[in-house]
Amino acid sequence: MRFKFLPVILVIFLLANFMVSARDPLTLRVATAENQGSPAVEGLYRFKEFVERRTSGRIKVQLYIAGTRGQEEELLEGLRRGAVDAVLVSSSKYKALVPEMELLSLPLLFATEEHWQEALNGRPGQRLGDFAFQRRREMVMGYMTTGSQNIFTRRDLVSLGGLRGMKISAGSSSLTLEAWRALGLEPVVVADSELTVALQSGWVDAVGSDFFDYNRLKLYEAAKCMVRTCHIIRTYPFILSGRAWDQIPQNLRRVVISCGQEACLWQARHAFTRNKQINEELSRKYWVRPLNPTPEERAAWEKQILPLQDRVAAQLGVEDILREIRALAPEPEITKEKGRGKEERE
Repeated sequence: MRFKFLPVILVIFLLANFMVSARDPLTLRVATAENQGSPAVEGLYRFKEFVERRTSGRIKVQLYIAGTRGQEEELLEGLRRGAVDAVLVSSSKYKALVPEMELLSLPLLFATEEHWQEALNGRPGQRLGDFAFQRRREMVMGYMTTGSQNIFTRRDLVSLGGLRGMKISAGSSSLTLEAWRALGLEPVVVADSELTVALQSGWVDAVGSDFFDYNRLKLYEAAKCMVRTCHIIRTYPFILSGRAWDQIPQNLRRVVISCGQEACLWQARHAFTRNKQINEELSRKYWVRPLNPTPEERAAWEKQILPLQDRVAAQLGVEDILREIRALAPEPEITKEKGRGKEERE
């Protein structure tokens, strides 16, 4: 008799456990190698806020920043193995797994910050994300950034032509080295931790940087002349694994993707705004002096880099995406000036 009610008790116990586990929230583990305070990390905090609020706590987001789950190569491997559910990595690292992402490492690909936003929030960005799904069943929810990069030099310049022959710090990417040579500069591979010393010692004459890193690394101590080149906008795809997608309840999947998209939109606007604020602060405090290239100088620079852009796009098989990005570019100032001159003559 004492075992008569055992099956009933067992069923009740299992049902109770099921109900408790059903109420347990799903936790998405999101990782980046970017440090606390980076504009990119702020975008991840906004994603966490969006997801937890819009799912009413049914999905939680656990953030791992500053490389606590590994550097970018390790994070991408962890995404494949299921050690993390989503990562924010630079496109220059993601290209090792999705080669088409190298397109985003091309200099002077985007004419302005607004051009970057229109392209990556539109069809070109979506099409690049499609390659990630086809190759790795990963979803690119959007793109974040640390802002546009300019060139900072040790000595004052009066024109863009003054950069020719200058030694500029560069990463070890063969594409970056080739690009600087095409633009007439002499690239020198320098680690971020050595940039200030390299500038102070004359090992390099110039450095390309966004204002966030320019301020964080105190590069203004050695390089006070800023050439507004906007030569590259560092891009970070925000990637969700297929494994994580499968674990998300069906009725919440689109909610999570929407949160990722909106977090990326917010982050990009915030990063561009914050860079402008830091620019103004440093100009007042440290007398950082700007040099604005003329429309003719800008057009000449872009013409120098076109053959490299065309060749790389052809090698990657994304010539049509490159054309789409170029078609979204604003009308060059030099073309506008010619148009105004023609109207005045008529």
